[in-house]
Amino acid sequence: MMERSGGSTNRLLTALGAMVLAAGLLTAHLLGTSVQAATAPVSADAALAQVAGNWLTEPKDGIVQITIGATGALEGRIVGGNHPGKLDEHNPDPTRRALQVRGQVILRDMKYEGAGRWSGGTIYDPNKGSTYKCTVEWLGNGSLKVRGFIGFALLGRTQVWTRYTGTSMDLPASP
Repeated sequence: MMERSGGSTNRLLTALGAMVLAAGLLTAHLLGTSVQAATAPVSADAALAQVAGNWLTEPKDGIVQITIGATGALEGRIVGGNHPGKLDEHNPDPTRRALQVRGQVILRDMKYEGAGRWSGGTIYDPNKGSTYKCTVEWLGNGSLKVRGFIGFALLGRTQVWTRYTGTSMDLPASP
């Protein structure tokens, strides 16, 4: 068998890749599925576009704004809620207890792992003053599944956050 040069090998691999993509597109067309379903998974940028913005926490007492942080990881900041002047009184750092909860980053260092999931970061619960490992999953229906846990994902709590489209950052007080 003849050995191929680097340029020939690259052209062969490119041609094979194009044939695989074409076969996938043809299959998608024949099955009546979308082209997106036949191509590569959702990119981090496309997934971020789906989750960036304001989210109402499950107990409907807070609004968290999700953005991309300076490091390229997902982060979330409390921008609204039903207790506008609430202080972070349970924070384990005594110097932070006089700070308002609103404005604080509570979701940090979430890295995209594919398929609409982020992991590897943490979430801070200002009601308990505790920080937990975290996963975030875009559910595709205007909802995010946010799971905080200690050690293993089995030992934790899950909330489903919903897209917040309101204009006021002040929510009605809880009963």
